[in-house]
Amino acid sequence: MNARPRQASSNVQKACAAIREAVASGRFAGGDRVREVVVAEMAGVSRTSVRQALALLAAEGYVELRPNRGAVVVDWSEDNLLQVFDLRALLESYAAGQGAQHASAEDVAAMRADVAEFERLVRRRGSPETRLIAEANNRLHRRIIAAAGNPRLPTLLAAVVHVPIERQTFARYDRAALERSAQQHRDIVEAIARGDAPWAEATMRAHIHAGKQAIFGTAGAAARAAEPIRTEP
Repeated sequence: MNARPRQASSNVQKACAAIREAVASGRFAGGDRVREVVVAEMAGVSRTSVRQALALLAAEGYVELRPNRGAVVVDWSEDNLLQVFDLRALLESYAAGQGAQHASAEDVAAMRADVAEFERLVRRRGSPETRLIAEANNRLHRRIIAAAGNPRLPTLLAAVVHVPIERQTFARYDRAALERSAQQHRDIVEAIARGDAPWAEATMRAHIHAGKQAIFGTAGAAARAAEPIRTEP
């Protein structure tokens, strides 16, 4: 690949990143039209690069390409978000199980550091900083997915995970739900460290469903879903 195609690809990725950030920050809300000229100015790229980026983001579920309107930010309904969590439970539990079989000692050490950072943010005094908590959570989940050793998993999950995470769902967690999430992270990583795939899968599945209940359900349902499941005696 020569310099020109590499630069073109880089510009498309810059445009993608600018659009994702605008959606995450709320600058582009659900139903808003994404104007090429605005994104081109934001990202410092050409409108051709923006057009290509929008095609990629349409495939990922960020935007819809509509006749006579161009690209419009997807406005996710509650039903759609519930389905997202169900897909995450399937895919990420599989990733955790695979991670238990393939994670290196270095992978586990990095996961434990991520868990410690998440706990530190959850337990610090004052109002929780949901943006930082979400970032710490994302790092841990990405690391678990990478440790699975399946190159298709990150691509499959990219279109699933960004929706609830970038809507800043941790803002809907109360303190008890954040504490449960921290404990579940610790249990998942312990299962991976011990190479216990069934335990890792079951605990990740419970973790995702607990998140769904914390956002959409009742506190009692969240507490029941949050119970870690172990296979060891």
